[in-house]
Amino acid sequence: MTTFSRFLLNPQKREGRKLLTNPQALHAAVRAAFPPDLDEAKGRILWRLDSDGHTQTLYIVAPEAPDLGHLVEQAGWASRPGDSAAYDRMLASVRTGARFAFRLTGNPVHRDAAEGRPRGTLHPHVTVAQQLEWLRRKGERHGFSIGGSAPDAGDADSAELTATVTRRADLSFLRGRGEAARRVTVRTAQFDGTLQVTDADELRQALTGGIGRAKAYGCGLLTLAPVTGRGR
Repeated sequence: MTTFSRFLLNPQKREGRKLLTNPQALHAAVRAAFPPDLDEAKGRILWRLDSDGHTQTLYIVAPEAPDLGHLVEQAGWASRPGDSAAYDRMLASVRTGARFAFRLTGNPVHRDAAEGRPRGTLHPHVTVAQQLEWLRRKGERHGFSIGGSAPDAGDADSAELTATVTRRADLSFLRGRGEAARRVTVRTAQFDGTLQVTDADELRQALTGGIGRAKAYGCGLLTLAPVTGRGR
């Protein structure tokens, strides 16, 4: 059963500060919340760290509920142990034509042809316009529209759809140990706005399978909320 979990990280604790600044460490901490025999064929582990003012919230979507005990002890508050809920109700509300407020932290990249490399070379999209176009194309693939280049972009209803890049950051960290360690940089963009469902089945798959690359480092988790709601 797919679950949606929420956990508050405590920046006053040493481990909390480490997790807030090191995506590799946070990935390991999230994975440690699940048993090694977790069947990810039923859905992968997705996570995202949202920073809103003084609140640092970790969201997790996974095939089963996580055990967050180690995070509570090392990087949280005993009075805020986190909470998990079945995701079925949210997934069932996704119907073609429905609208939702959304948030996604993505890794907008593209491939350029490179000599000697059949799959080309990955490069990050740099400008806001490029990143929004990346999101529009992902929407076409994953069952949602944010307006703009959508086929019905001239309609009044489509004009009400929005998407904004609300935060951009480069995550830089060491992966590996000793001489084998290498620095990894992941360019991220946080998107907020309103979307319309164009293919409910495809969007449900995206909600549990993620969108784009760098999912191990907090990218790809799309969350939805009622258009009139304030939370995500």
